[in-house]
Amino acid sequence: MVGENRNGLMMERNYFPIFIYIKKIFNTLFPKILFGLSPNRYWAQQHWKFQGKEDIHGFDKYSEGSEFFPVIIHEIQIRVKNHNSILDLGCNCGYCLNELKKEGYTNISGIDISPEAIAFGRENFNITDVSLILGSFEEILPKLVRQKKQFDLVYSVGATLELVHPSFDIIQHIAKISKGYVVLIIFEWGHSYPRFWEYEFNRNGFILVKCIRPFDGSTIRGDIYSIPSLMVFKKIDKELVKKIY
Repeated sequence: MVGENRNGLMMERNYFPIFIYIKKIFNTLFPKILFGLSPNRYWAQQHWKFQGKEDIHGFDKYSEGSEFFPVIIHEIQIRVKNHNSILDLGCNCGYCLNELKKEGYTNISGIDISPEAIAFGRENFNITDVSLILGSFEEILPKLVRQKKQFDLVYSVGATLELVHPSFDIIQHIAKISKGYVVLIIFEWGHSYPRFWEYEFNRNGFILVKCIRPFDGSTIRGDIYSIPSLMVFKKIDKELVKKIY
């Protein structure tokens, strides 16, 4: 079997090294241990919270179109109607929400930790009628669960969920607030905390109904750790499952 390295050259194998699988196992199965051991579990959220204009991850870097958005919007269009509730996890300045608004979606919300990004979106994308929630996932998602707030579809794009420390069970919380679908464009093998995403959604009541690697169906090239996948999960009807088995 052959593959390509990050320079596009042929290499002898096309599988990931064992340490990546070990990281996935650790991040997936031992979150409580990680919570006690890691002094840097809030580094990512603090980094993104204070990113401003012209910073490396400033909102100005996310105020224009991305190749991810048409794919996400297409998946949303074929799964929910314009009046259904939609939540963007890590919406930044709300560009994708604005595109959804243009497509006629009226019940859309977003969560982001950056006050500058949300302020920019409200001013420049005219999305003041969209529910933009300021705060971290660790703060906002448990609050939504307590309020029994649910959405027909939850989505996230890019390096967002992979940066959440495993000490916070992000997938369990997503599963509790989604009553239909979860659509992700995600780097399964890269960034800080690679995990077994399908397994975690399975144990929280969702099945994988669509997966494309890379997300747009293109040929795999370049850095294999930076290949984004499209993953669509659907909530399982538990009563139907009981009848089948």
